[in-house]
Amino acid sequence: MKALPSFGSVRTTKAYDEFLKTLYGNVKRHVEEIDVPSVRVISVIGRQPPASKPYQDAIAVLYGIAYTLKMGLKFGKLPTPPGYFDYKVGALETFWWSVGKTFDITNAATLRWQAFLMVPAFVTGSLVKKARSQAEAMRPGVPYGTATLATVTEGRSMQVLHVGPYDTERPTIAALLAHVADCGLAVAGRHHEIYLSDPRRTSPEKLRTVIRLAVKPASRKRAPSRA
Repeated sequence: MKALPSFGSVRTTKAYDEFLKTLYGNVKRHVEEIDVPSVRVISVIGRQPPASKPYQDAIAVLYGIAYTLKMGLKFGKLPTPPGYFDYKVGALETFWWSVGKTFDITNAATLRWQAFLMVPAFVTGSLVKKARSQAEAMRPGVPYGTATLATVTEGRSMQVLHVGPYDTERPTIAALLAHVADCGLAVAGRHHEIYLSDPRRTSPEKLRTVIRLAVKPASRKRAPSRA
């Protein structure tokens, strides 16, 4: 199992880079287990399919605030918090789930999502609000007010790298689920995707997506009692 330090102990640029690499940057095309610590994120929640305008707006919101925050701290346009260090903006991540019995990423009636970008532990809600205000001043048409600072907790998880178009993920997901079951585990969290490639600049067959599922020991059915 990959071991990561606690999120709060990551206090330098180099350590943050290594944290991102261990968390998802070096994921392979075979299933691996990882213990994911709680992390701080800028988050937007919605309910439309990924090709919808609200989801695309969420991406613009997250990156707009994330880069305003990063550059504002670097160049003194935002107050420097204790423990500050320069850092890279990480990959876009999204939890996908359905409120119905079956997970269907195309059904807007039941689909839900939480899109997010990780930020260092020194980022506070006050800093995010200030960055959001600066971003709104530069691009008033973007719905920056939908973003909040949140904490994401996954813990013990299984993950795998999918290479190719998003609509060809099904066999990769099936292999991941089979591995989870073979290990005597069960899915304990939402479907998590981490987008390592920019689809605007990467051909579909080269897109790299990490698929992660939080897991727990599978429950054992009680044997029938004997009279």
